[in-house]
Amino acid sequence: MGELIIRWTARLAVACYAACLIREAGAPSAASDCIGRASTAGRWWWTAGCVIFTVHVAAAFHFEHHWNHAHAYDHTAQRTAEMTGWNSGIGLYVNEVFLGLWIVDVAAWWWAPQWHQKRSVYWIVQAVFAFLMFQATAVFGPPFWRPIVVILLLVLWGQYRRAHRAPFLP
Repeated sequence: MGELIIRWTARLAVACYAACLIREAGAPSAASDCIGRASTAGRWWWTAGCVIFTVHVAAAFHFEHHWNHAHAYDHTAQRTAEMTGWNSGIGLYVNEVFLGLWIVDVAAWWWAPQWHQKRSVYWIVQAVFAFLMFQATAVFGPPFWRPIVVILLLVLWGQYRRAHRAPFLP
């Protein structure tokens, strides 16, 4: 049961993140961006994703690592070595920082939404999230995620181009 909880909370967190991005991709102005903070639905998707990811981390520590950080580090190093050939558990710390960033970002959105209307903050958060979500799904996730990620990226790019009338290349 623990493995199912770990897997499905990860999948649901990614789905909430994707829902927020899909909502944003069609928004033509910074004022209506999902992370730009004017969107109530976007804020709820973003918050739900954060809560679900927090449950995912807690479930992984509880069911997989028995609240032992050294075990989690070793497991992360082993998994990283299997996937990339690089034997390092630093990804555990990256995930912990990612969780902290998401919690702070959600709190800031609810507490002071005007802070997030700064485009630099938006792009920093999105760059970090996009990189880590790509790693979690396309690199470390099961093989069936790869085409899903490619399709999602193409759909998002198409929606963004239509909404912003952006040229194909930035």
